[in-house]
Parts: sequence; structure tokens; C-alpha cells
Amino acid sequence: MIFFIQKYLAMSSQDIESALSKFKVFNREQRKIFLKALVEDCTPHELYTLQQALQIKNYGSFDIVGTLPLELSVKIFEYLNCRGLCACREVVKYNLPIAFIHFVFNPLLLYVIKVCQKWRSITKDPTIWRTKCLEILYYDKGSISASDMKDIPKEGWEKLYIKLYRRDVNWDNGRVQRVRFLKGHRDRITDSKLKGNILVTGSADRTVRIWNVDTGQCEHVFTGNVFSCVDFLPEEKVVAASTYFRSSFLWSMETKELLGEFNGHVTAVRCISLSKSFIASCSFDGSVIVWNWKSGEKIATIPADSIAVRILDTIILSLSSQKIEAFDINDGTCIFTSPFEEGLIGWSYIQNYLSSIENPHDDIYSQMLSSLSVIKGLSHHSSVRVFDFDTHKNRFVRIDGQMPSAVLWLTLFGYNYRSKMIEYPCNDKSMDLDINKEIFRTINVDCRRIVAGCLSGIIVLLEFDEN
Repeated sequence: MIFFIQKYLAMSSQDIESALSKFKVFNREQRKIFLKALVEDCTPHELYTLQQALQIKNYGSFDIVGTLPLELSVKIFEYLNCRGLCACREVVKYNLPIAFIHFVFNPLLLYVIKVCQKWRSITKDPTIWRTKCLEILYYDKGSISASDMKDIPKEGWEKLYIKLYRRDVNWDNGRVQRVRFLKGHRDRITDSKLKGNILVTGSADRTVRIWNVDTGQCEHVFTGNVFSCVDFLPEEKVVAASTYFRSSFLWSMETKELLGEFNGHVTAVRCISLSKSFIASCSFDGSVIVWNWKSGEKIATIPADSIAVRILDTIILSLSSQKIEAFDINDGTCIFTSPFEEGLIGWSYIQNYLSSIENPHDDIYSQMLSSLSVIKGLSHHSSVRVFDFDTHKNRFVRIDGQMPSAVLWLTLFGYNYRSKMIEYPCNDKSMDLDINKEIFRTINVDCRRIVAGCLSGIIVLLEFDEN
């Protein structure tokens, strides 16, 4: 301190002692003002001397994170997002002449570089990038489970994260990277369900097909009548389908055997829903019928003019033209009703939302009504009939009725509901079909792709993963 005051005030040693005694009687704010003025007038070398003096007293710059055990440092860095991790690994690179100039005028830079190099090595720890991969895949149910993440991927955790991150960027910007076609149906696709890498489609060609969308292979074909709707449970290995001729069917996905035929409606079935024990369907005849598909017993016939149904545990949700109702499966009594004017778009969002959360039957009514605030912003799309949601990432894909049917629009919630046209390589010479000639009838979306069922029977896969 004496050295700097002497330089700053050009005083004798006696004068310096006098100045120090005056400094000691300064209050906190006066000391701050004095020290700031002093530091501003120092040369870089004098600042370096001051830094050395502070470090001797352990008052200088100190990298707390870098001095911790590696396990603790990694735990701290796991809380950073990708942008923060990239910022922490920035290392200033110099050649010797430039480094000499910078160190003369800014000796603190040497310490900064040492810290950056230490942090850079921490950010390369694979544990951090495994955690980041799991954060993405937690929202992408059905793609890769946590149990599948025990083995180190061939490309390494960091490169896998980059791949997943780029896929999300492509998705949110509506940039399709690859288009594939699944061929097999000979007539229009009437309904489709996508869960993980399994796609089940029903068609007017009197078949239900099970597809592996990763390989593009049709794994099995079930035959019957003109199917109106489908559903399946991957965990129970069963698939169900209903026809325009009143009947519903249940097959095993493993043995491919017919497990049961369910009759009771007098008109075409509009929607079917499966749970671990029950199967429910609604019809144009104004009824909802529930069966125990394991025993084949009819549980209840509920009078309800339903457009769509969904089973959640022992509750069945029903959508009519202007309200949502909840019925107890065991006795068919109505236990909840609420006005609902959001139509099939609102219903679809709620179903996707309930599918995205754990234990959706717990406090289902508050869960359902809380999601209505999101779909209020979609009210001007009420006339759209071909659409689907990815509620994990707040994406809404639809076909605008005033545009060609192969033109898809993407809306991201939280961005003022602004829509953008989805771009795909429709002029790719490697494609053996012209996507612009297809008429989309069904849409399913997940974290990796859009699946569109067409009037021709073709299934179009629009994928966002980079090769």
C-alpha cells in the first residue's frame, strides 16, 4: 500500500504515514472511492504487483470450482445449460508474440487462461454430457429409456448430445432432413397411432398394419373390415381396432392371435381406447361401451353422445360437441362434467398432455382444466381437422385447409403462436414418390419425426435427425 500511495501522491515516507492515518479514518464509501481512483491510475505492472500482494493474503482471484474434487465440480457444471458449458470451455489461444503483448498490458489474463483450461477439462467429462442427454430424452418418451443409456454410445456422450440438440433445432425451425415412405396399404389411411418406434395404422383396405418406423418394415398385417379407428398398448403387447360395421377387435402383437371380438354398438364406431384392463368405444348410436378385454366381460353401457373417449385407470373421459364428461367405469355414473368448446383440437391437446405426465389419473380434473389455458391460443384453428401435438416440446402440427394438403404448418407454444411452414426436400431425386401429390389424412408427431397417413394409403415419414 505504501508503494502505491507514494507513487500516487509523490510523498515522502513521513507524508505517506500521514496519508495512511487519514485513510484509516475514512468510512466504507470513502475508502471505495479512494481505492477506485488509485487503481485507475496504476500501470499494468503495478496492478500485477497488487494482485501478487493480495494472493499472498489469500484475497486475490480464486477458482473455487477448479479446486474442488472432480466429482463435485462435475455436479456443479451439470446445472449449466449447453450455452453455459460452451462458454466455460472457451480457451484463449495465443502465439508467443501476441501473448507477450497481452501479458504486459493485462497480467491478469494469465490467471484467466489457467482457469479456462481447468474448466475446459471439466466440461469434457462424459458424466456431464450423459446427464444432458438424459435431460433431452426424459421429454422424448419412447425414443431411448434411461436403462438404455448405461452403455456408452459409439460416438460418445457429447456427440450424441450434439446430435439430439441439432434435431431439436431442426424440429423447432421446421426443417425436415429426410423423407421416407411406408408402402403396403392399398386404400386411404383412416386412423394411426404412434408410440415410440411402433406405428399402428388402420385403413379402408380392410387391414390394420403394425410398422417399425425405424426400419420401415411392416411387422404384421391384421385383416377384417373397413377400420375406422385404432389403439394399442406397447407394454401389454395388444392392438385394438374398430370398424364402420359396429365391431371392435383385439389382437396380440406377439402371437398375432385374435384375443377377442367386442360387439354391442348398432352403428359405426367413432373412437376406441385401451388401458391395462379395459377397452372402451364410442359410436354414432350415442353410447359408450366398456369391456374388460382380459375376461371379455361387458362392464358398462353409458349413454353419451361422444365424439372421442379415453380411459385413464378406472375413469373414462368422454368428449361431446360442447362438454367433457368423466364416468366411473365400474358403474357408469357421471362423476365430472365441464363445458368445453375447444373441440377436437382441445381434446387432442389434453390427451397428449395427459400422456406426457406421470400418474395422469391423480387429480385429473385440475390437470385437464389447467391445460386449457394453453389451447386458448389455438382457438382460431378450430376448423382444422388434420393435426397432432407434441406436448413435451410444445409443438402443434396441422394442415391448413386453404393450402395443398401436403403443406404442413408448425406452431410453437410460447412464441405468440406464430406459425411457420415446414420445409422438406420435396424435390429430392432419391425419392420415388412425389410428396406434393399426396393428400394427408392423419398426422402423428413425436420428438424425431412427423408421420402422415395419406389418402392413397402411403405413409410419409418426415424426419428431423441429421444423417
